[in-house]
Amino acid sequence: MKTKTVRNIVIAVAVIGLMGWRLASNKNEMEEKAERSFEINPTVLVRVDSVKYFNADNTIMVDGRINACNEVTLYSKIQGIVLKKYKKAGDRVGKGTVIAQVENAVIREMLGLAELNLANAAKDVERYKKLAESGAVTQREYESILITSREAQRAVVELKEQLANTTLTSPVNGILETDYFEEGTLLSPGTQVADFVDPSGLKAIVSITESEMYRVRKGDKTVLTTDILPNHTFDGIVDVISSKGNNRLSYQVEILITDKRADLLKSGMYVSTQIIPEQISGNKKMVINRKAIIESLQTPEVYVIKDNKAYKQKITIGKVADNFVEVTAGLSLNDKVVVSGQINLLDGRDIQIIK
Repeated sequence: MKTKTVRNIVIAVAVIGLMGWRLASNKNEMEEKAERSFEINPTVLVRVDSVKYFNADNTIMVDGRINACNEVTLYSKIQGIVLKKYKKAGDRVGKGTVIAQVENAVIREMLGLAELNLANAAKDVERYKKLAESGAVTQREYESILITSREAQRAVVELKEQLANTTLTSPVNGILETDYFEEGTLLSPGTQVADFVDPSGLKAIVSITESEMYRVRKGDKTVLTTDILPNHTFDGIVDVISSKGNNRLSYQVEILITDKRADLLKSGMYVSTQIIPEQISGNKKMVINRKAIIESLQTPEVYVIKDNKAYKQKITIGKVADNFVEVTAGLSLNDKVVVSGQINLLDGRDIQIIK
């Protein structure tokens, strides 16, 4: 029995030793491959983020959705059949770009008759004016002809406007997001024709509680993140705060996205938003994106960018809040840290920053 126990112990020790040797061998092999890779490709592509301030204790965390600052719906002002469709959903358009043509033959004919009536009325006005001056007609008869002329002029203006409304044009510079017609569609006044989005300006729509509403002010800074772009953060400011709550006792807030990389965001995306009330910004804490941590939260290290090289830096951290980690030592404000591409890095390696 004792011999069998000793044999089992020896086997277990041998297995453990073999596993340890294999792990060490794999590590050395990976390091050798990494070294060979760096000899071939000495510059590593990375994404970076800055060390920044925000209030980890009092920041307001809310979710919301990205909208374009300028979204416009076009409605038909005329009744008629669409003869030609020039633009479709997804096309980029400029303000005034023709997207469709509605039939207008009847309106053109009516306009021609109205212009003829106006010309005749103008002649009658001149003729009656001379007759009135000579006393051949009364002033009342002359004024009646003037009224007829004005009515003829109004008819021409109205028909010209109707004719212009048969040409459907884009009201903004942007994208034709959705169209609700095809060639042959019968439009009526008030019919929804198309939706347009101007992507040059974006905002996030979020809701806050009653208590949070009293802490938020227009101009407060915000930081936005989205799961679709996990390695990016986007700066913004509070632009509009609703003065009236909804049935759920929450207040709508519009956040204007001011980040120069805002073009990466698209209308309709969901975002997580951190609002930093200005009145409490004195209690600032320095934070980094959680993805910058390359070891673990127990032994945190990051790669810091200096002179286009990445250097491993040990740091001391505090509280962890969602995608951000408080830094209490080891980094300075505005330091650039790597948030993507660390797996290919070694200390002191040349890097190239990508967006």
